[in-house]
Amino acid sequence: MVHLAIDEQIFAIQEYGGISRLFAELAKQYSLNPTFGVELEPLRAPIVNRYILDNPEVVRALEVTTAPNSYRALAHYFTSRRPRVDVDVVHSTFYLPRGLSGYPGAKRVVTIHDMIPERMPKTRRRLDFITRKQRYVELADHVICVSAATQADLMSTYGKIEGEVSVVHHGVDPIFKPGAARWEDLPEKYVLFVGNRGQYKDANVLLRAFAEVASEFSDLVLLFVGGGRFTSAETQLIRQLGIQERVRQRSLPDAEMSAAYGNAELCVFPSRFEGFGLPALESMACGTPTVLASASSLPEVGGEGAVYFEPGHVNELTRVMRELLSDEQLRYELAARGLLRASQFSWEKSARETAAVYDSLLN
Repeated sequence: MVHLAIDEQIFAIQEYGGISRLFAELAKQYSLNPTFGVELEPLRAPIVNRYILDNPEVVRALEVTTAPNSYRALAHYFTSRRPRVDVDVVHSTFYLPRGLSGYPGAKRVVTIHDMIPERMPKTRRRLDFITRKQRYVELADHVICVSAATQADLMSTYGKIEGEVSVVHHGVDPIFKPGAARWEDLPEKYVLFVGNRGQYKDANVLLRAFAEVASEFSDLVLLFVGGGRFTSAETQLIRQLGIQERVRQRSLPDAEMSAAYGNAELCVFPSRFEGFGLPALESMACGTPTVLASASSLPEVGGEGAVYFEPGHVNELTRVMRELLSDEQLRYELAARGLLRASQFSWEKSARETAAVYDSLLN
């Protein structure tokens, strides 16, 4: 039995998000299934993460409470005494400097989710300027990357790494499956984009491609889910393209995302740079024809279950969308391939492969 500490960094920062989703799923798998041979050390901390807080069994296993906001959760993290308990492995959930101390004698594992701030410095958020990602990698006994593309980015950015490095893909939650009921105000026919839209996400490429096909499919809507309201620059572009009556933005909880994916004509993910690309996997799992930029980790995730276009190329995306929207049989075949591809990913598989990393450090 491996005695594991997962620190609370990301659970104090994110209510929702890809990084916290990974660690919440690991915590759920290990707390509910003893066959993994992993015993979780309780956090005993206030957190804001809803993936954890909305699961009573994981709350009990980690002994966490609800913080009123991220500032209070981080204040507790920064001011509390660093853990001195004996554990076999500590798996760091983020890269704040304080997480480099505590848990004396434990083997250290760190997960690298992407190298976007290092490869694209203009994308850095305020939090990125105080993190110590490279130091975490240097001190790690084992580094896990969420994709082979991220592993390649890590090696080319930092050079030689002392610890072992391996790839463990994300899984997909069973709630993402075909057949979710359509909710009332969902458009009748729509193309879907999920997540943040700025910079390398290339939402503007999709907007321009949609404008090219809009007149051919007069009842089609472009639906953006997540990412906040449109910026003034986005609103101006939408008006310039003449599609202001055909574009919508919504924010939805996870419970409604299966319906958003599953009832779309297409899901388009045009991002030029991803560490993994969870929306692509969720879309395929819902049986939605999925269109991806042929960039970074997306072909690794999509495999033969998606179709691709050259990142940033509006004309090529326009052609792919037109072909799929004009051919129901083609969409059906692509959806079937996507379901088959998505079936190869699960959080149980991710947890088992991660547990094997822990075991390798103790044997």
